Amino acid sequence: MSFYTALTGLNAATAQMGVTSNNIANVSTTGFKRSRTDFGDIFATSPLQKASATIGQGVALKKVTQEFGQGNLVFSSNTLDLAISGDGFFPLKSQDGFQDIFTRNGVFMMNDQYNVVNSAGQKLMAASVDSSGKANLDDMNVLTIPQKTTGQAVQTSKVQLGLNFPADASVITKAFNRNDPTTYNKSTALTVYDAGGNSYLASVYYVKTQDASQAKPNNKWQTYVYVGDKLVSASLQQATNSTGDVMYVNKYGELKAKSDFKTPADVAALNSSFSKKTIKFGLNDLTDVRVSQPATVVGGATTNLGTGSNDGIDLATYQNLNKSDLLWNKGSSAVTYQFNTTNLTASDQVNVTFGPTAAPVKVSIPVVNNAAPSALDVVNALNSNASFATSYVAQAATSIPLNNAAFSAPPVTTDFSTFSVTVGGKTITLNNLTPSVATPAALAAEIQRRLRIEDKDATDLSVTATGAGPFSITVKDASGRKLSDVGLTKSAASTGVAPVAGAAVTGQLKITAIDPNVSATDILTNFQITQGVNSISTPAAGGVAPVKNDTIYPRFSATYAPVGAAPFKAIFGTAPNQTSITSDATDTTATFADKLNLNQAFSASYMASVDATGKIVVKAKDPLTANAAVITRDVQMLDATSTAFTTAAVVGGVSAPSDFAGMQSIDDLRNLFTVNVDGSTNSLTVGLDKLVSSMANLPSTASKKLSGTQIAAELTNIIQRGYGDEKPFNFSTFGTPTFSVAITNADSTKIAKLPIVLAAAGDMRNEDLVREVQKQINASTDYKGKITVSYDTAAQKLVFAPTDATAKVTVSSDQTAMNLSNPLIQGVNDTSVGLPLAPLTSTPPYRPLNDQRYGMNVEYDAVKQTFVFHSGSTGDASSISITNIRPGSLATQISKGLGMTGDPTNYVVAPSTVDALRGVASTPAVLTGNALTVNVNNNFSVDSTNNQFVVSVNGITGTVVIPPKDTYTMGTFMEALQDGINKLQGPSVNGLTPQSVSGVKVTYDSTKNALQFTTGTASTSSYIKITGDARWGLDNLDAKFGKTTTWIKPTPSTDAKGATVYIDGFGAETSTAAGFDTLPAWSPVYFNKGELTFDTAGNLVSPKQGAQLDTVYLPNGKGALTINIDYSKSTQFASPFSVLSQSQDGAPEGDLVGLAIKDDGLVQASYSNGSQKSLAKVVLVNFSNPAGLRQIGDTNYYKSSDSGAPKYGEAGAAGYGTVRSGATERANVDLTQELVDLITEQRNFQANAKAMETSTSMTQTIIQIRN
Repeated sequence: MSFYTALTGLNAATAQMGVTSNNIANVSTTGFKRSRTDFGDIFATSPLQKASATIGQGVALKKVTQEFGQGNLVFSSNTLDLAISGDGFFPLKSQDGFQDIFTRNGVFMMNDQYNVVNSAGQKLMAASVDSSGKANLDDMNVLTIPQKTTGQAVQTSKVQLGLNFPADASVITKAFNRNDPTTYNKSTALTVYDAGGNSYLASVYYVKTQDASQAKPNNKWQTYVYVGDKLVSASLQQATNSTGDVMYVNKYGELKAKSDFKTPADVAALNSSFSKKTIKFGLNDLTDVRVSQPATVVGGATTNLGTGSNDGIDLATYQNLNKSDLLWNKGSSAVTYQFNTTNLTASDQVNVTFGPTAAPVKVSIPVVNNAAPSALDVVNALNSNASFATSYVAQAATSIPLNNAAFSAPPVTTDFSTFSVTVGGKTITLNNLTPSVATPAALAAEIQRRLRIEDKDATDLSVTATGAGPFSITVKDASGRKLSDVGLTKSAASTGVAPVAGAAVTGQLKITAIDPNVSATDILTNFQITQGVNSISTPAAGGVAPVKNDTIYPRFSATYAPVGAAPFKAIFGTAPNQTSITSDATDTTATFADKLNLNQAFSASYMASVDATGKIVVKAKDPLTANAAVITRDVQMLDATSTAFTTAAVVGGVSAPSDFAGMQSIDDLRNLFTVNVDGSTNSLTVGLDKLVSSMANLPSTASKKLSGTQIAAELTNIIQRGYGDEKPFNFSTFGTPTFSVAITNADSTKIAKLPIVLAAAGDMRNEDLVREVQKQINASTDYKGKITVSYDTAAQKLVFAPTDATAKVTVSSDQTAMNLSNPLIQGVNDTSVGLPLAPLTSTPPYRPLNDQRYGMNVEYDAVKQTFVFHSGSTGDASSISITNIRPGSLATQISKGLGMTGDPTNYVVAPSTVDALRGVASTPAVLTGNALTVNVNNNFSVDSTNNQFVVSVNGITGTVVIPPKDTYTMGTFMEALQDGINKLQGPSVNGLTPQSVSGVKVTYDSTKNALQFTTGTASTSSYIKITGDARWGLDNLDAKFGKTTTWIKPTPSTDAKGATVYIDGFGAETSTAAGFDTLPAWSPVYFNKGELTFDTAGNLVSPKQGAQLDTVYLPNGKGALTINIDYSKSTQFASPFSVLSQSQDGAPEGDLVGLAIKDDGLVQASYSNGSQKSLAKVVLVNFSNPAGLRQIGDTNYYKSSDSGAPKYGEAGAAGYGTVRSGATERANVDLTQELVDLITEQRNFQANAKAMETSTSMTQTIIQIRN
């Protein structure tokens, strides 16, 4: 037994030595794990055998166990050399893909399919990863390392070029040709890529096209881009701001980014523009800067309105007399027609037809609101008709008689004391009648004089007397107002007879010929007038026949009787400008007379006819011709023998008075035209008739001629005054008398105080106030002619000047509202005394606030000799229209007139709601004061130390004084100050209307606690300066000016043929205008294609967001490129051309250039295109009992039932080691220990061999013993 027992020991020692030898043999095997032998003794007993007495039977090899301790790491340069530091195994897949293999040997390589394998071709397994590198352990695949990227090529879409363009580069005008270097300044090139990663050479050429100038303050470069040999056009690109927000432009060149449309109205305006066809506008083409203009009407041409001796409108030639009466006094004839004035119906329209039979003119005056037209309606229609006004004047005078009056016997001037009449609803009463003599004519003259004073010095009212014993007085109103309630009262002491009022006469139409040589018969023949179905010009039986009013100054005539036979000869004119006319030998005197009338020079002064005896009758056309002898002196006739005709005077001629020669009527200055400014509700009728009376008050030596410039200034002031905020004087609440005047003579004697009563005068302008006060002074026998009244518009004072330079005037008042606690006494050295007087602040203005307009003006263009009318505001919202231009007046007069002839539509400029024509509204002057020192929340006081303000507005300077009181609020204080400012006027120069301040608004700025003043006018010429006490914050303030705005007229883009380019509703370019109506509120604005713009500082102006190129299609179907070139880092300085930076965002497919495996097993590949990709994650496998793995060689293992199922996990996780790339794990064999173990095992072997030898020897001995 011992032999066999020793034999088992020998076998065990041999096995142990084999394991150790194997460990020593694999000491250099990567990933090898040393083995150890596990032995067990052999012990066998039977159930009946005593175990304690049983000897063991030897030893048996139970198991060869591997020890999976960590081996040392050896580093290498191979990324695929992997080592596990810690627990775990690399999972492998057999070549056939069916067996799972596990190993610690991390020596890997790539096979021909770029799979990661070991030397046996077994494939390393790895888990897929997400973008964060997290492994998906349920998705295990063979680790493959792609050598090229797939689908990672990036198409070039953006190129960044930072260049410096030389500022001194020359502008090139030659057509661009890339093959001709003289057609471009510089070029650059770079590589771009398509979506497949194919590369192409992109070349960019730069051509300087514009140097900066004052008119065009930018430098411009045009770019041309080629990809390969293909020119790539620049795309239509909407301009953007610095933040990349797209820009839009309106018709005034205002640029606005999309994000700036914030209000609902703005957003709606933008949204409504999107789908509309519009004109293409370029950002760099918004250079047509214009100054905003007012609406402007240019009148027709005029002449003789300069400053020469024969130029100008001479107001001295205009008489305060209606035109019809003036013509009558100058020798014209007339016809008076009577209209029916009772039982009129809606069918009684009036038709007036006149003129030549071949081309008659018809004027119809319709029924309005079922009311038949009156005679006055007919007059207005006729006088407004240009054809009529050229030759005639219509008048519809009304009259009322007083019959059967008689003076006392003997007559005395005080027989009649009071006269009264109602004119147009206003009753006029004249007391204390004092005719110069006691005659009907003198009485009529006194009544007429005083009536005209009451009628604001108009001359429409006239009074005539007829008869001597019982006499009649007739009051006539040439303006056609209704006359009634006439009466003449005799004094109590008179024995005369008071007259009886007759019926008023109405419905008369008087037509007067302007040409004094047109007879009443000619007028009657030329006019056909109907009223309804009735003829007025040729009335039926029972009707009132027209009355011919032949001139009371018939022309002088002379007869010429030939002595001998024809031919006849006429000589007329004065040397050296004499004219002669010779007849034929066969001519009769009638034929000769016709020839005379055909001669222009003769017919200008004479008319020739033949009487019944064959004599030639020559009539002078000039009513001023003194007698017939003047005719025979100036016109000579001779027969064939040069014998003078026998001449004789024709009885009946009367020379017209010279007083009216060359005179014109005030009617020619009245109601010249109607103007409407900026859409006002009520238009303004403009006339120059007030100049007649103001010029009459000038000294006789003063010129009364007005040039075109002066007329324009007068029209400006009239329009501004009519449209302004002028308030009337009204003393109805002041008490009686309003004030009193008194005169102290040089000898200290005083004339009794004269009360002036204005309570019943109603609303008055300053000229009305002067007239009323002057009238009351002149009505006093004590004061008549002793005081001259005027109004100082600049000082706002009613001025009283004594006609006696040695006398002095005193003005006093007991009325509190007059603010005259102490009488005003004329100073010793003063020529007058002024009563401060202005309309009350509380009085409403003549024109409502919402209908007031400011700043309108009239200019005279001396070069073109035209009047130019401007609205008060600028911009397309402004408007001006001149209508109702009265024909036959100064308005249509060309020589020394306004020349307003031509098409009436030329005098209307409406607001422009579609096209941009005049720009935008200008801004007023705004003056903001310093901080107030008063408490504006409480009442405060104003006294004489701080109530004066020096104001200058638009050339008018004056001092505003507001009444002192203790109870001002901020509102009432501003109202008083504003009212005082707007009452200021300039001086009246030579009788012209003074310039007025209007429209200044005074407001309170609560944020600054300051007063703010804003002018009504708005332009660069508007200014305002206010100086007042520091209490009001008005000390040391500078003048402020308004601003005439500018705007930009967007310039349409054009194509190569010069046609306008449009943008359709889809944002595409087109040269077709179809579908374009008007510009939308906002249009997109675009960069000029391929153009770079720099300012003079060298900074890039556009395109700051890159230049977009059209899509270019590549050859061989390789796709397309759409590129944006970013020039934002480019400059234009004086340095040479240089490339400061250059890049592009495209990339080709990448080749593998690097591989990295992190400690957590993440495998990352780097490619030549710069991309990096996480391919997978090398995961580790662990087992419950790694020692139970089945070893299959090559340091590989299979799982077994002893090892348990494999557990996959990420490297570095709990229970798993980490992965070290570029390292391998050496065998965990300790060679020294193995050699020691080998010696031990050798000894064991030797001992067991010795045991066997001993056993054999003993056995042999025993055998020998037996033998």
